[in-house]
Amino acid sequence: MRTIGMFIYQNEALRFAAYLKRQGILNTCDGTLDVKTGLTSYQIWVHDEDRLKEARNLFEKFQKNPTDPEFDSPLIEEPSVEEEEKLEEEPPPPVRKFVAHFTNLMLVLCTFVFFLQMKQELPMLEEGIPQAVFSVTPIQAKFLYDLPPFFEQLVEVIQKHKIAPNQKVEQLPPEIQADLAQIPQVPFWRGLYDWVLLKLKTGDTSEAEGPLFIKLREGEGWRLFTPCILHGGLLHILFNMLWLWFLGRPIEQRLGFFRTLLLTVVVAIGSNTAQYFMGGPFFIGYSGVVMGLAGFSWSREKIAPWEGYPLSSSTLLFLVLFVAAMFALQAISFFVQLLGLANFEPNIANTAHISGAVFGVILGRASFFAQRAKR
Repeated sequence: MRTIGMFIYQNEALRFAAYLKRQGILNTCDGTLDVKTGLTSYQIWVHDEDRLKEARNLFEKFQKNPTDPEFDSPLIEEPSVEEEEKLEEEPPPPVRKFVAHFTNLMLVLCTFVFFLQMKQELPMLEEGIPQAVFSVTPIQAKFLYDLPPFFEQLVEVIQKHKIAPNQKVEQLPPEIQADLAQIPQVPFWRGLYDWVLLKLKTGDTSEAEGPLFIKLREGEGWRLFTPCILHGGLLHILFNMLWLWFLGRPIEQRLGFFRTLLLTVVVAIGSNTAQYFMGGPFFIGYSGVVMGLAGFSWSREKIAPWEGYPLSSSTLLFLVLFVAAMFALQAISFFVQLLGLANFEPNIANTAHISGAVFGVILGRASFFAQRAKR
């Protein structure tokens, strides 16, 4: 059973459904309530897939000229008084309120991890360690895409001696310098962005070159996904969770729990990996998945508008302008650093935004993610 079209008005939907039945095409007219807008859309599901193409052609013909008398139903004999009383006695079927279990799960998980991270930061702040020093907390060390071994040792030394971020190494006490000297200075993958910047500035790219996927090769496969559930501040998580709520619930309402889970995991792994190749391992946030959900909704709206994804043109324009602004900011940062004017680095994972949207658009074109009939 496949859907061929969507109507806003019930009378038009029922009229077309009756027309299809007169043509011998069995179908079901199914109403779906959008809990966000309170509006109901009506979808036509064709039972016989062998006549699916014929039904779609008739739907397009109806859309072009819905007032054509060809689509008028014959007069139906009105029910008797007894039948009407029987119908009035039967209570209407209860309307089940949709609950987006997966979306709610991700909202709770991201929020829980955020507050756990804050809890881990508080003791460090109370000990007088500047926030700029502990660039990773224990939960971040476990969930970042990758973590070079020497970086873990460096953080331990910095936190042990409470070294200020602007402290010059040569001015440190001898025992601290000795601890720092024991840390092996092994290059790690800092991303294509830094590689190109070093190539243009000095010609020496060795600082940005190093082994890739260190932790993944050690079996920590969860790191492919977990950077998404880390956030760096209240505004960061608030922004992402609002978008997750706005975009995730309509998708889950149409796909269900498991296909929404699969969609999210694929977009997360794809966007995280693209960001790792471009900018190295130190990135966090759910925004790559958010852009993937937006790209998915846009793609489904283009190829299957009857599914009714509520992605307005103004919402899409806002997201496009946001990504464009982040790209412009990174371009300015690149040239400022290239010319040596300042060490201006916005630390924005815009590759995750762009690649997430691309993965979402591609997945949106897969028939596996089409809205299915309710059994």
